[in-house]
Amino acid sequence: MQRSHMLVSMVLALLLCVTTVGWAFDGERQGFILGVGVGAGLTSYTQTISDGGFSVTGDRENPFGIMSDFKIGYAPSDVIEIYWMSKVSWFSLENALGDDVTIANGIGGLGVTYFFQSTAPSAFVSGGIGFSSWTAPFEEGAEAWYGIGVSAGAGYEFSPHWYLEGNVCWGKPSTEEYGVDFSTNSLSFKVTLNVIGY
Repeated sequence: MQRSHMLVSMVLALLLCVTTVGWAFDGERQGFILGVGVGAGLTSYTQTISDGGFSVTGDRENPFGIMSDFKIGYAPSDVIEIYWMSKVSWFSLENALGDDVTIANGIGGLGVTYFFQSTAPSAFVSGGIGFSSWTAPFEEGAEAWYGIGVSAGAGYEFSPHWYLEGNVCWGKPSTEEYGVDFSTNSLSFKVTLNVIGY
């Protein structure tokens, strides 16, 4: 629980810093962009263990959690942004030993946003492709699983530098240990309040 509070505090502090930096830019969407967001959502996933021809898939789990969003890149015009994105679902699960573990299930890669108007207010659509990850970042010795990941979203910039965005993210991170394959098939639905400097 204390780790969750620390995570939320860090995200809010980052939001405050980016907000301050955001107004130091020229106020035009075209150019360098830097944005962060936080919100809530649901991650639906199954996990599969495979060993040769033998495969077992667990029950589907649907935890709610905190969602974070980060992007950094360049807008070649006032309606198009191209950037590196990181969209992460943070939630808790009980491991095989009965301990609560914080999981970070994320998508990272190349993202593009298209705005329907050159200035706020404006609706927009977004999409991205890259890698997905599954890790327990606060557990000692935990190794991340990686695989392909994609995201699609839409939102509304209701005021310069501020927007709401909804995303659907899919990923299939996996790993292999001692000849046994482990994979997670995850689908996240998230809504975030974002602030962006441009």
